[in-house]
Amino acid sequence: MPLIELGRKRQIKFDSYNDFFESLGFLSKNDGTTSVHWEHNEDQGAWGSEGRIHCYKNLSRFPSYFRNAFTIGTGNIKKRINCNEYVRRISVNHNFVLGRVQNIALIRATIPNQYQNDFDRGLNL
Repeated sequence: MPLIELGRKRQIKFDSYNDFFESLGFLSKNDGTTSVHWEHNEDQGAWGSEGRIHCYKNLSRFPSYFRNAFTIGTGNIKKRINCNEYVRRISVNHNFVLGRVQNIALIRATIPNQYQNDFDRGLNL
C-alpha cells in the first residue's frame, strides 16, 4: 500500500518518503527532461487550471511513480503528468518554480537531512 498518494485519481503514488524526495531530485536536475507548469485551461473553456509536469525525453528513466501517471503529450512534449496536488506541493513546500530551470540549492534546502541521499539519487537518475 502506498504511503503517499497524490491527485484526484491518486495517480502519483510513493511507497516511501525516500521515493518522494528522490522525485524532487529527479525533477530538479535541469537537463531538459522535464518542466513544471500551471496550464490555464479555463481560459479556453475547460473546467480549470492544471498543474502539469511536461516530459520531453528519457521516458525510460522515469521512476514508476511517475510513469504510472503519464498522459499523452502534444508537440515536443512526449508525455505529461497531470497532478495539481503534486505540483502545488513541490511549488509551495520545496521551492520549485514554473518552467524548465530549477534552483537546486533552494530545493535542496527544503529536504530533511535524512533524505538528502534520496534527493541526490534522483538527481542522478
